[in-house]
Amino acid sequence: MSVNGDSVEAKLADLEVKDDAPAEVEEKEPGADEGTAGEQKVIAKFLMSNAAAGSIIGKGGANISELQSQSGARLQLSRASEFFPGTQERVMLASGSVNQVLTALHLILTKIQGEQSMMARDGKSTQLRLLVPTPLCGAIIGKGGATIRSFAEDSRAAITVSPQDKQPLGIPDRVVRITGAQDQLLRAVALLLTKLVESPNYTRFTTSNVSYGPPPQHMGYQQKGYMQPQQQQRMEVTVPVPEARVGAIIGKGGEVISQLKSVIGVKIRISDRDDFVPGTRNRKVTISGAADAVQIAQVLIHQKINQAATL
Repeated sequence: MSVNGDSVEAKLADLEVKDDAPAEVEEKEPGADEGTAGEQKVIAKFLMSNAAAGSIIGKGGANISELQSQSGARLQLSRASEFFPGTQERVMLASGSVNQVLTALHLILTKIQGEQSMMARDGKSTQLRLLVPTPLCGAIIGKGGATIRSFAEDSRAAITVSPQDKQPLGIPDRVVRITGAQDQLLRAVALLLTKLVESPNYTRFTTSNVSYGPPPQHMGYQQKGYMQPQQQQRMEVTVPVPEARVGAIIGKGGEVISQLKSVIGVKIRISDRDDFVPGTRNRKVTISGAADAVQIAQVLIHQKINQAATL
């Protein structure tokens, strides 16, 4: 798959968010705090149409294999019938270093130019949609919106984050819309991903699932970018919750906890009023179920706790 114009390497040299760290470091997990910004490991999710997904996958998976080989990033797609809630868009996950993800995105954007694209088009501008875990959105917005404004000025792209109060229950991610020319999009994504991976909570809230419906019994495995059936790993975690915040998780008449159970597909148990985490006034909220579902439920519970703390 060839790319016209400037080389990928030349574009990445302009896009990389540099720091003073040494150029060569040992590879670490997403959220690690060592190494240059371009070497940090990230998981990025984008929305795309079925038509664009077909272009990216190619006949027999030929295109997606080549994209992965050229970029070094791992690409994964939700099934043709699995859309991000409230849209007719599939989820594409790209994982690897920031540079690898940017390389893959550059190759994809170049490939689908002139085709029905993964993005909504507005005149000469293109809109790219990036999914960001709700608890991490504060890092890219900044106090009073200062950070996201600086990213917009730096990249010359328009960047907006979907309103939190319009987010469907059970959906842990908000949609970040980035509008501009291709180079502006890539620069904006570089800034956003670099900022996200710096968050100390990055690995805590970032998941590798591409399905946003109720967790099925076969969540999927990846082979050459496809999701295929496999037995889902199960897990149980206990989240300490301040006694004063437990009501936010239960909701009026048990509405919130019932929706979490039915929509996400997990079991949730809350300890008795006098059963605290030793040495604290925190109740124990135990979540069990499929691993991806438990992670999503954790994100939502922390979101409810944080919202209650600001009231």
